[in-house]
Amino acid sequence: MGRLPVLLGVVTLAYAQPGGSSKDAMIARAKSLELNTPYVPPPGDPLVHHAAGYAKVVCSAVFLSGFDPEFAAENLGYFVAPYAERRRLSKPVIDRTAKTVHIDVPNGIRRSAQYLGDQGCVTLPLGSKSVHFRPVKVTRLPRPATQPWPVGDAPARRSLPSRVDTTKVARAVEAAFEPPEAMTAAFVVTWKGHIIGERYGEHVRMDTPLESWSMGKS
Repeated sequence: MGRLPVLLGVVTLAYAQPGGSSKDAMIARAKSLELNTPYVPPPGDPLVHHAAGYAKVVCSAVFLSGFDPEFAAENLGYFVAPYAERRRLSKPVIDRTAKTVHIDVPNGIRRSAQYLGDQGCVTLPLGSKSVHFRPVKVTRLPRPATQPWPVGDAPARRSLPSRVDTTKVARAVEAAFEPPEAMTAAFVVTWKGHIIGERYGEHVRMDTPLESWSMGKS
């Protein structure tokens, strides 16, 4: 997996942090943009659902991105398993041999997720120890280093037009990583098929798989 092919101009991937006024402001802004539609919760115990999401997030962080379980538990995927709910659940149990993550709910139910190669990390069905499909190997593309972006990671063969102000782009990239407490993970700027700016946070490289959620559909 190479650079995240951001096609919408500028996208910042940042890790969420529990607590603090910046988080409160972010939540308030999100609520102001919500559609005025009734919320109908899915059937079942909400905490069990949160445990499933928590297991999936930690599984992807550990076996795909290579992050520490403690970092994942503290900073990733809060909208599928809010911080307050995580405190009610067990500490993630990592089985590196089976490539699974287990989360226990106080009522005795265990939710698990497993890394399945090209299918990524998948939450196991409630009460099951395996998925209900046969994992398959996805056809491999040529090596990213030999293919130009966005298919691969090879540098663009064309020079940027003079009207692209690279100094301003560089300042914008720098600003995306301020303040350090924002924990920006990656920042990629694209323009008409060119990558014109990019920077990565601590322990993150251009080929580090990062959670992008709906951005990955674009």
